[in-house]
Amino acid sequence: MISYLSGKGFLGSHLSSKLKDLVHIPHEELQTIKLKHFDKFFFLSSYGNLISQTDEDMVYKANIEDLISILLQAKDIPFRSFVFMSTSSVRLKIQTTYSRTKKAAEEILLAIMERHNVPICIIRPFSITGVGEQAEHLIPTLIRSCVTGEKMNFVKDAVHDFIDVDDVTEGIINLSNHSARGIYELGTGKGYTNQEVLDIVEKTTGKKANTNLVPSMRSYDNQEWTSNNYKARGYGWLNRITLEESIRNMVDEYLQTNRV
Repeated sequence: MISYLSGKGFLGSHLSSKLKDLVHIPHEELQTIKLKHFDKFFFLSSYGNLISQTDEDMVYKANIEDLISILLQAKDIPFRSFVFMSTSSVRLKIQTTYSRTKKAAEEILLAIMERHNVPICIIRPFSITGVGEQAEHLIPTLIRSCVTGEKMNFVKDAVHDFIDVDDVTEGIINLSNHSARGIYELGTGKGYTNQEVLDIVEKTTGKKANTNLVPSMRSYDNQEWTSNNYKARGYGWLNRITLEESIRNMVDEYLQTNRV
């Protein structure tokens, strides 16, 4: 039986490379597609987490309206697993429109799961990194700064729980295969400051980054943004790739791709 995937960006491309019989639904077709009976659904569609994604209407559409359109059809299908990718930022004290819409989607899904007793799995990933990560994110920008001298603003004290994209995809597949229900976090449980990340990138490249220190860039950044929900480990999942390994792979890929 087929499985559906909505969203084919950084995470979606890695997930689709590991799954068979996967039907990709483009963003623009989520409210018009007629679903066939499916075994699994991976709802990765999202909007509003990147600095360039400023269209407020799109935040509501991608994170809530598109999801509801799919759920209205899925409720009549005896699926084995429905995975929704949320965000760890729903836990933060300072919320954004993006995180609030993700939280609203979580509540809708939990209501459906409880009322209809269906296998809905909500996943809150932490800071996903690895080969193919969006160019505007911290680590890819640090790599370019070290290799090419690109100047960048830099906040040294913010903390993130970085997890490699391959570990995240393995976690998604594992939870889906077990028809897991409820909310799960995919993180390492270890926080790194931006300064510690900078040190790793500089050591890996053998060059210094061209940084301009600033006190803050995002109001919701803090020093306690690490995973504390280890329920996914109950299904045998563990993160296996260290941040140092992720960064080394990203540097190697950047150098090879750009022939530096």
